[in-house]
Amino acid sequence: MRQRESMLAVAALLALAAGCGKKDPGTTPEGKAGSWPPAVTADEVAVTKADQLQFKQISTVPADNPYAKEWKEAPYVEVPLQPQQMTVPRLPAASVEKAKVQALTDGKSVSIRVAWPDAVPEGNVDAGRFVDAVAVELPISEGTPQFMGAKGKPVQILHWKALWQKDVDVHFQDVQDVHPNYWSDLYWFAEGKFPFPVPASFKNPASLQWFVAHQAGNPMAVFSRKSPVEELTAEGWGSLTHQPRSATTAKGAWTKGTWAVVFTRALKTDDPADHQFGQKGELAIAVWNGGGGNVGARKHWSNWVPFEVKP
Repeated sequence: MRQRESMLAVAALLALAAGCGKKDPGTTPEGKAGSWPPAVTADEVAVTKADQLQFKQISTVPADNPYAKEWKEAPYVEVPLQPQQMTVPRLPAASVEKAKVQALTDGKSVSIRVAWPDAVPEGNVDAGRFVDAVAVELPISEGTPQFMGAKGKPVQILHWKALWQKDVDVHFQDVQDVHPNYWSDLYWFAEGKFPFPVPASFKNPASLQWFVAHQAGNPMAVFSRKSPVEELTAEGWGSLTHQPRSATTAKGAWTKGTWAVVFTRALKTDDPADHQFGQKGELAIAVWNGGGGNVGARKHWSNWVPFEVKP
């Protein structure tokens, strides 16, 4: 996200410095009828409360639909969230107090659904502007601290971002999606016409050489994103690392003031950095409220939540 914030800020400044852009009439509003995220007409699917999280057995997990009817069969647990205040940047106070978590399995795969209240969906970044996000943390071994793991006690983190979901649902979020009338007069070797959208106008390999992060393979700078979720591993503060191989898919939807995101992956994988699901385990949740300035460590998080995978 930081990579794209920098790109947006630099592009706007370059346009202003060159005197080649028009006056910005304001940022694009979100959440209105006809805009992203698309309107979802769905009934509440978290209908039965439980004391402990259980992966309900069904025939096929609904990997791409947070409002599939199958979710009504999965009891939810209410997970308390607290502001992260152990390291900087700290979150002074919580704006999201709890999340609902449900889980399903078909014996081969698992789906985890996380829902939390958010009055306004935030799906774009800019200088001082952040997006909504949610993460599921899973320990790799027993006795792992839930706060990002520890040296020799790694955790795996499945991180969904509203910005990436918007990249997938709409298109790569470019400068013009936040500042509609800003552009640069010259992009070397770009094709087409103003405002030279990314990536459509940058088919010539020579035109890509100024996209340094993209050319270096930075996963934050993918132009044709296929998935809104990133797998990461950590062994304590400041050790968060992207996993090149990803076994997780995700889908997020916002409706009636609530985000719901479903994560799906295989019970077992051959990646040693992945959590391997057994009959029992535990997970933790983190939520970012972009409209509240949440970003990085400035987030809400939970304690470990024990779960059971029912045969």
